[in-house]
Formats: sequence, structure tokens, C-alpha cells
Amino acid sequence: MGAKDLFIIAGENSGDLHGSNLVRELLKLDPSLRISGIGGSQMRQAGVNLLANIVDRLAIIGFTGVIKNAERLFRLYRKVIHFLDDVRPAAVILIDYPGFNFKVMRAAKKRGIPVVYYIMPQVWAWHRSRIYTLKELTERLLVVFPFEKKLCESVNIKQVRYVGHPLLDVMNLTMTKEEVFAKFNFDPKKKLIGLLPGSRKPEIDRLLPAMLGAAERIQKALPDVQFALPRASTIKPELIQYYLSTANVEVSMVDAFRYNVRSAMDFALVKSGTSTLETAILGCPMVVVYKVSFIAWIIGKSVVKLPYIGLVNIIAGEMLVPELLQNEATPMNIAEKTIEMLQDEKRLDGVRYALQKVTEKLGGPGASRCAAENVLEVINK
Repeated sequence: MGAKDLFIIAGENSGDLHGSNLVRELLKLDPSLRISGIGGSQMRQAGVNLLANIVDRLAIIGFTGVIKNAERLFRLYRKVIHFLDDVRPAAVILIDYPGFNFKVMRAAKKRGIPVVYYIMPQVWAWHRSRIYTLKELTERLLVVFPFEKKLCESVNIKQVRYVGHPLLDVMNLTMTKEEVFAKFNFDPKKKLIGLLPGSRKPEIDRLLPAMLGAAERIQKALPDVQFALPRASTIKPELIQYYLSTANVEVSMVDAFRYNVRSAMDFALVKSGTSTLETAILGCPMVVVYKVSFIAWIIGKSVVKLPYIGLVNIIAGEMLVPELLQNEATPMNIAEKTIEMLQDEKRLDGVRYALQKVTEKLGGPGASRCAAENVLEVINK
């Protein structure tokens, strides 16, 4: 067994980000570690020997995405298995991405390689039975929400550890709102509304046209607004520009200082997912928008058992910000909800206060460091 070898897998943009910060902390604690894996460019920059870049080149959303990419996923799985057999790493670290990672988890367990699962799949929302698979096959289960720890303990998972949310480690702001407005030539007399359509091409294709249509309507109703779109690094600027060129509203695409820009926003139209939590941490009121393929929607409705889909609402335990899902996610509906909120300053203040309370539930900074210490505990047993 490679006593100093680790293998890590992250399958999408936020997992790549959190994986990269975990790797940096691991290498600070033990610079002799050799870390290989599959993930994205952020993990490569952190020091991972990347066997394949699946974040930038294999973005998969829902059941239909798995079917379309079945052959590529199988080849990727074989590559991982060859690595496990040849190198025998001291541990495998899996970050969310359950469809693929659960197969790897079983293969690692079969080979006697301990598994650390970091950022538990959302078993509390769907596939509840998966929690028993995690109980059986993981050496350590690192969760990022307090309610996840309680859920695990309710089924007697002794290896669970709550580490806090890693977003609090990365959202470091370096500019004031005034500095952001000056740098990007935003008008200080106008409110800044953000468009956050996602980090994968299918999300952009489904959500950005609706957001742009909403932006046109919002600007007609409220002339004292302006729009910005912080582009995810996994999305080619040409794709965003294509959609912006078809819209009858001016939107500034931003490629740098994304968190600073988002912190300066007065309101945001946000794709459901990690983005809603980031927006909440930045204290920005929002409308959550969600749209997937028809088949994925039907399957999702049959298995998801939660009253809300936005993480910010799930953590708050109430409909803190509006959610517009699937057929409801039209330009008209998005615009109406946004205008309604922007014209009610008292409501906006209440939402900002509630978002602060949501952020407090996430603990404090240090999740990546705590996760790294747990990994080293496992491999040094």
C-alpha cells in the first residue's frame, strides 16, 4: 500500500473548489503526500496529479446526463480501478458526486482501502437509503451541515464528523462595494442585480435565456437597475456572449473578483445549488431558479421529499426566498418576483437579516483544515 499516496475525486465545479482547498491543507500538514485523482483545474493547481479533468469536460446533470455519457463514465471508472490496484493508496477521498463515487467507494472497500467521504451526498433530500451504504462503506464521513450530523447519528453512524462548511474558507472579500462599482464601471446611482445561471453548459442553455428575458422586463419596470453576470470558470465566455448578444438588455460579464462583485449586488437571480448558499453568505436577497430536462424533473419529483429545493431555504427551514421551478421559471414570473421584492425595502431588510442567521448555522471558517486533519487521522491509524 502506498503509505503516502491519496486518491481524490470531485465531479463538478464546487467539489473541485472544495477539493483544492482540502488538498492545500493536506499538503501543509504533510508535504510528503502524493495526491492523485480526477477532478478539475482547481485541484490540479492545488497539487493533484490529475488523471482526468471531468469538471471541465464531463459536466453531467441528472439521469439523462448519465445515460448520454455512460461509455465515458465506464472508461473513467476503469482508469480509477487500475490506479487503485496498481498504487494501493492509503485512502480514497470522495467529494459528493454520488452516482460515480458510490461505485468507486464499493471498489475501494473491496480492496481494503479506507474511504473518507467529504461533503455527504444529499441523502436527506433523495435516495435516503444511501445513508446505510455510507454507514457500511466509509471509514470517516465528513459532513458540512449540523443537521446532517444529527441525521447520521440517528442511524448510529459512529464515523461521522461535522467539519463546518468550506465555503466560509474561500469567500474572502478584498474590495468594498464602492471599489467594485468603480473597477467595473457600474453606476453608483443604480441597484446592481446579478445573474447566476450556473457553472455547466446545460444550466446556461436552460436558465440564462429566462434570466435575460426577466432582466429586460425588470429594467422596463425599474429603470434604476443594472445587471452583471459573474462567469463561472468552467463556462466559455463565448457561450455567455452568444446569449448576451441576443438580449435587449445590457449585462456586464465579469471574469475576475467574482465574490467581490457578488458581495456588491443588491439582488440576484440564482440557479439552485451551492450558488444559493454563496449568495446567502454574502447577504444578498435572491430569487432561486431551477430547470432540468423533463425526464429528470419527473424522476426528481418522485424521489425528492423536501418542501424546498434551494439550500438557503432548506437550512432556514422556511421559504425565505422565492423558488421558481421548471415550468414556473419563466421570464415573466422571475421578473414579477424580483420587482415585487425590490419595491419592498422592509421585506428586503428582513431577508438580509434571515440570511445572516442562515450563515451563522454554517459554523465558522476552518472546514478545510478540519477535514484534512480527519483524513490524516484515518491514514495514520
